[in-house]
Amino acid sequence: MITLIGLMIVDIFPVPVVGAIGLYVIIKRPSWFRDLVNRLYDERNKSTVSAEEEI
Repeated sequence: MITLIGLMIVDIFPVPVVGAIGLYVIIKRPSWFRDLVNRLYDERNKSTVSAEEEI
C-alpha cells in the first residue's frame, strides 16, 4: 500500500514513472514479476468454498 501511494506521489511529476515501470516489465519480463503473477493465480493456494459453507 505504501508503495502504491509513493508511486502516485511520484507520478504527479512530469516524468511518467509508472509507465516506465510498466514498459520495463513488458520488455524485460523480470523473474520477480513472473513469480508475483504465479503467486496471485496459483490455484493450489486458494481455498474453495462449497455451497453448504456459503449458506
